[in-house]
Amino acid sequence: MPDHDLDAFFARHIPLTQAMGVRLDRYDDAGLALRAPLAPNTNDKGTAFAGALASIITLSGWSLTHLTLLDAGEHAQVVIAHSELDYLRPVSGDIVAVCARPAADAVAAFVDAFRRKGRARWELEAVIHAAEAPAVRLRGRYVAWRAA
Repeated sequence: MPDHDLDAFFARHIPLTQAMGVRLDRYDDAGLALRAPLAPNTNDKGTAFAGALASIITLSGWSLTHLTLLDAGEHAQVVIAHSELDYLRPVSGDIVAVCARPAADAVAAFVDAFRRKGRARWELEAVIHAAEAPAVRLRGRYVAWRAA
């Protein structure tokens, strides 16, 4: 799947990603992963700062929504409308936020709603692991509307 140069988009439109070192790690049929080094995202305990974790995991869902619509030939404004975050354990290495792609029928329904109404929303789940166990979980509702 084409990544539509997401890293360049981040650099131009979301400057905070540059300070955090956020980069696209993978984008495929399974979903999307963003990666950031620990060093610019640490807290006073030497682990990942909760605000950085929240930013990166939220951005993973935003990115999956953005790229899914671009793949469908649609340009959209995307925001997160609601999220729930669970912090389960500290992250002491590189931060990798993985947002799972919903089932094909859910993707098709999302894109179809966007095309018919010029607006669509869907629920996504993402996770950051530490020591091979979930460290942060996100459940988020992302909303997209037709770009002007």
